[in-house]
Amino acid sequence: MRHAVFNELLATHRDRVYSRALYSLRDARDAEDVTQEAFLRLWRQGGEVPADRVGPWLAHVTRNLCIDQGRRRAAARRHLGVADPDALDSLPDHAAGAEEPLRHLDLDDRQRQLLEALQTLTAETRDVMLMHYYEGRKLADIAASLGKSLSAVKVQVHRARHALRLVLEDAETTARRKGLA
Repeated sequence: MRHAVFNELLATHRDRVYSRALYSLRDARDAEDVTQEAFLRLWRQGGEVPADRVGPWLAHVTRNLCIDQGRRRAAARRHLGVADPDALDSLPDHAAGAEEPLRHLDLDDRQRQLLEALQTLTAETRDVMLMHYYEGRKLADIAASLGKSLSAVKVQVHRARHALRLVLEDAETTARRKGLA
């Protein structure tokens, strides 16, 4: 792959790959690592990925890298135990923000409820919803990047919408009860 072609692909897809990794991992450093690894793998492909398939290919690779990173985190927690709460106080301020990057966004209550509701979905279903609604990708592209049929992705989106609706309605009912109590 020529440097100019790679640089163009990097400029075109870097923000999308980083955003997906950041949302999935909720840690800026891990998201940067995943982004770098995804583009390193693209470089190693040496032009084997057709230009019109680079986006879905990167989405698939990014998703898998995020899953791997999540597994490494879980293994580290199992082997290293729970963090010392006193040690957390001595961390610099910017490290605390890395735990929850969306915390600093100016979101209204409904948007925060939606982000919390998305966490109730499986990782794959959450990824599908983010690809479709946040990134604006077509369902056919999502199906291709996940190696699924279009109808399977449509069903997945339909079920996810239904599940989100139920979670949001439940949250609204709970909020009303608290307001009346």
